[in-house]
Amino acid sequence: MLIYNNDQLKQFFLKSQKDKIIGIDTEFFRVSTYYPKLCLIQLANKTSTVIIDPLSYSINLSLIRKILFSKEIIKIFHAAYQDIEILFNLFGKIPKNIIDTQICLSEIGYANSMGYADACKNLLNVNINKKNQFIDWRKRPLEKEKIQYAIADVKYLPKLFLKINEKINIRKNKNILENHKKLFNEEIFKKKSEKAWEKLKINRNNKYEIQKLKKICFLREELAKEKNIPVKKIITDQKIKLLCRKKFSQKDKKLILEDIKFDCLKKNLKSILKT
Repeated sequence: MLIYNNDQLKQFFLKSQKDKIIGIDTEFFRVSTYYPKLCLIQLANKTSTVIIDPLSYSINLSLIRKILFSKEIIKIFHAAYQDIEILFNLFGKIPKNIIDTQICLSEIGYANSMGYADACKNLLNVNINKKNQFIDWRKRPLEKEKIQYAIADVKYLPKLFLKINEKINIRKNKNILENHKKLFNEEIFKKKSEKAWEKLKINRNNKYEIQKLKKICFLREELAKEKNIPVKKIITDQKIKLLCRKKFSQKDKKLILEDIKFDCLKKNLKSILKT
């Protein structure tokens, strides 16, 4: 059901309080922005599924907050990182009582990176069509096919959790609890620019000027936040690595700098590379 007003959302919240479990998924757009653009929130309890459209309707976020931060309701995700990132950006903190079914699957003999569709097929004998996985969720009105996809993407999460829990006590399993700790670490989602360089995959056998690499990645991250554009649209990882290689000609470095569109970054990079 597509939520059109706050009364509908309130009814869903009251039912979820009784069930004490909901599945959560989000749809977002991130191709041309630094911050993911939230396009849909999907919620499912034991008997019903709702879709909240933050782009089209004025929904009371306090009701969503009550659901997400209720200590009584277990929140079920699958491959939760990006969903939690979005909710952290929206509310400034991480929801309570989170279970990521993808993390749980390895404890019952499945691959720890198993997707939601494969998990539903293997454990629930349900086929999920993932055709609309990579689409622009900003487009309105929402087509019926997209709504059905969004519903299916969250509908089976409570059942999936309960099925896994039949095989193993999820909330008392030490390995599962330990592997969930990263999801509860707010520092990961604060996007500290000082640690931006750690995202680069560098070959330690190549000799890099690490301090320069850290400074350049910091500048790139800050500018990406300010402009709300992807970091690689400012300067690619490969170009940063080349600029910081000890054996890389000054002539080639100059060519890279000339290709940078942002004057403020170009000026700072020249200063960093001189030191």
